[in-house]
Amino acid sequence: MKDIVNTRILGFIIGVVTPLIILYGVNIYNFPNLTFSTFLKTGFQTALLSPYLKIGALFNLAPFFLFINMDKLKTCQGIVFATLFIGCFIVYFTLM
Repeated sequence: MKDIVNTRILGFIIGVVTPLIILYGVNIYNFPNLTFSTFLKTGFQTALLSPYLKIGALFNLAPFFLFINMDKLKTCQGIVFATLFIGCFIVYFTLM
């Protein structure tokens, strides 16, 4: 049977969801009066989301090392691809 945990799609999903969880935590801690959608919308419009995305992308290291130690290399490839995908957004916001 195919190993469901060792797929690139799952790694990509984990790599995208982890920074979103971190952004939600930043929203709750720093901006409790804003809803999450308003926080994201304002961050995209003012390009002030970049520092928070950098922190969120850094937290992709935790699942990456977890899956490396479990020898799930395809999942790690998905996490790296998602981190590079988020990195493109960071470069876009930095140059905007």
